[in-house]
Amino acid sequence: MSLGIVLLIFLIGLSVIGTFNSKIFVSPWFLGSSGLLTLNLLGCTAERTRRLWRKDSSIPAVLQTEGQYRSLTLPQCSPDRAVQAAMGELKGLGFKVKVRPSDSGHLITGQKNSWGTMGSPLLHLALVLIIVGSVVGGLWGHRGYYEVEVPGTLKLTQDGFPFDLQVKKFNVETYQDGSPKQYTSWLEVLTNNRPVIQRAISVNHPLNYQGVKVYQTSYGYILQGAVRDGQHSFDFKVQEGQRIFIGGPTKLELEVQWPRYLVYSEGVPYTMGIAQLNEPVKLLNAEIVFTNRIPYTGLQVKTDPGLPIIWLGFILLLVGLVLRLYMRPNTIWVLLAARAEGTVIRLAAAHRVRGQEEAAQLMQKLGGIIPEECSLNT
Repeated sequence: MSLGIVLLIFLIGLSVIGTFNSKIFVSPWFLGSSGLLTLNLLGCTAERTRRLWRKDSSIPAVLQTEGQYRSLTLPQCSPDRAVQAAMGELKGLGFKVKVRPSDSGHLITGQKNSWGTMGSPLLHLALVLIIVGSVVGGLWGHRGYYEVEVPGTLKLTQDGFPFDLQVKKFNVETYQDGSPKQYTSWLEVLTNNRPVIQRAISVNHPLNYQGVKVYQTSYGYILQGAVRDGQHSFDFKVQEGQRIFIGGPTKLELEVQWPRYLVYSEGVPYTMGIAQLNEPVKLLNAEIVFTNRIPYTGLQVKTDPGLPIIWLGFILLLVGLVLRLYMRPNTIWVLLAARAEGTVIRLAAAHRVRGQEEAAQLMQKLGGIIPEECSLNT
């Protein structure tokens, strides 16, 4: 179990690193430690399950260790009568009762909340499923980030996805101060170049189709234009906020946050101004013209075949926690043996608190069968 704890802490550390670099989830370190932890948890689960289902015909050790059990002697009371009385009292306390003969007498086993014993194996199995699902998603999942001009087509099939996307339109909702409130893309799913469905996606409201999820993650604008001087000219296409090299002996660069533009000379701000579409901006011996401003939508596309396994693991984790915390199992053992002085009873409980209280109630009830002759030692 100590090895499992060390491996779990190591995996948590790798997962923290993976939030900044997703490649860590397919690294030999992550896959190797995941495999070792999975084997460790499976072995632990198998051992615990074997103990739960094992039919042990021996007398529990707690009934054979002095100081671990309560004892009671019922003079002039036959074992059969004591067995019936003990079984009746256990049933009255809500226990499921089994009785079997043994070399030492009759052994009665009372169990309550027996399903609670499955809590620990389910917790181990849940962790195994979560790890397996994460590995499956890391190895066979696929994801990519795409910036698509609006309107435009995204050829996802070229990257192994089962369909393409047509971006029909895009809209940004803003607050009164102009900051973005929500942004939405209207998408059309294409299979073999034929439209299948249309969906509008926005932040936290993705498209889910054929096991592929498409998330709205960002947006921006692309500026088209041209740089001209007396000798040559070239066209450009750049995202707002990115720089393009204009040229010249002073190594001019242009950065645009529409409608503002900023010109750098050898990395140092040189000049700035306000631009309009199709209106030339004079810059030394050159002329810059912005011809178009095109919106684009940023889409995160991913498929994760391990996600259903992870969800199953979390469901089992919740069930295991409920069983472990709120259905604490309790077992009471009663050993009755015929002796010359009468029927000798040994009684022990598995639950440290509730079981001891119910064991005390049971001893009091059994002692009341012949109250004037019984004796109780704890």
